[in-house]
Amino acid sequence: MAFLYHILIATVYTLVAAATAIGLPQLFPEIGVEMGAILGVVVLVGSAVLHEVFARQEIQADLVDELGNLRNRNAELQIALDRVERDAEILKGAVKKIAENGVTAKDSSKKNVDTVIAEVKVLQGLVKHLSGNKSATVAKAVGDGTQGALSAPVTEVAPTVSATNLALVANEGSVIAPVVDNQRLIAPDVSATSVPRETPQHPSEISTLDDDSILEIVRDGLEQNRVDLVLQPIVQLPQRKRIFYEAFTRIRDASGENLVPEQYIGIAEREGLVPAIDNMLLFRCVQLVRRTQNSKQDIGFFCNISAHSLTDRHFFSDFVEFMADNARLAPNLIFEFPYATVVNRDHDIEQHLKQLASLGFQFSVDQVSSLNVDCEDLIKNRFKYVKLDAEILLDEVNNPSGPIAVEDIKRVFNRQGMDLIVEKIETEPQLLDLLDLKIDYGQGYLFGKPRLARVE
Repeated sequence: MAFLYHILIATVYTLVAAATAIGLPQLFPEIGVEMGAILGVVVLVGSAVLHEVFARQEIQADLVDELGNLRNRNAELQIALDRVERDAEILKGAVKKIAENGVTAKDSSKKNVDTVIAEVKVLQGLVKHLSGNKSATVAKAVGDGTQGALSAPVTEVAPTVSATNLALVANEGSVIAPVVDNQRLIAPDVSATSVPRETPQHPSEISTLDDDSILEIVRDGLEQNRVDLVLQPIVQLPQRKRIFYEAFTRIRDASGENLVPEQYIGIAEREGLVPAIDNMLLFRCVQLVRRTQNSKQDIGFFCNISAHSLTDRHFFSDFVEFMADNARLAPNLIFEFPYATVVNRDHDIEQHLKQLASLGFQFSVDQVSSLNVDCEDLIKNRFKYVKLDAEILLDEVNNPSGPIAVEDIKRVFNRQGMDLIVEKIETEPQLLDLLDLKIDYGQGYLFGKPRLARVE
């Protein structure tokens, strides 16, 4: 078909050249036959050159698209290969253990209890390291088995693990476990009957509080285990199929009203509580992904790590160590970092990111303020996803200002094997405008609000 198309174009400009050579001397005798022939040749040669230029540009564009698709497929194959290799190592280890030790159900149960005890000790050590004398209430919360997942070495703490502590951590999974039905994780509204009794039927957000009151609610929430895990879906477009969930924390006061991160994050940073909150989110995400994998559902979860925690060398070192013990979660757990912090990272952060990447984990960046994204640098460090606000893309559509046309943004990401997630999509008209850009995934209230994970 393309061959016939080019033949037709060549025929057209050949006829035009012939008409020029024959027709011009007849219309304007003063030109003469020889000059008419020369003009005809000029038209023919010029048209042929232009035809060749446009044909080469078309071929080049097709090659670029094909190369982008090949890179994308190569990245997917590499990820699949990494998963197969990790699974093979796990299977080899399991077979070796069975052959050497004859693992029994009793042995497995003992191993699970030992894991819980180890995690409780890690949780207790974390807050002692983070808060010191300032955060005694947070340390108490961790002593109850409700805080985050990282800490300094356990030998620094030497706590006593009570039966109550074990029960709290062992039940952690049931508090946040999702119900998976037909490949779709159900995260019901807070009014669902399955919400725990202590959770209010219609929780609301606290609007007007001073800093001291917010700090008291945060510390009390940590102490009394009033930190909830909520999930917001990320859908594949245009089908709107739920592929991922992003995990957030909500802190409740004694009356059941909620603080959202925008209200407490600045105060928590000032008081040194952000790593503790990040650890709580991480620990519960780990529990959630474990249960999801056990139910054999292929669902991904985005877990945010704040800029404050990313730049805390002690925290991030322990964070990498903890995830090394949970590397099997890598296919379903994506860590999300602020773009500005990733771009301005130092050597230590880069090494930690490489260690996480070597374990198989993938990364995402959010808080991207413009379309000027260094994709090559991100993909080199195993960043697979980039999040952009819907308003940024739509503003660029209406008022182009960047070096790259907004219509080509998706092609740029494809060349690097990265996926674009557009967040804060609130209305159908917004979505219709964005679909013209052929984006991969969408997130926002249009597809679902953040909701509490359902209790089993």
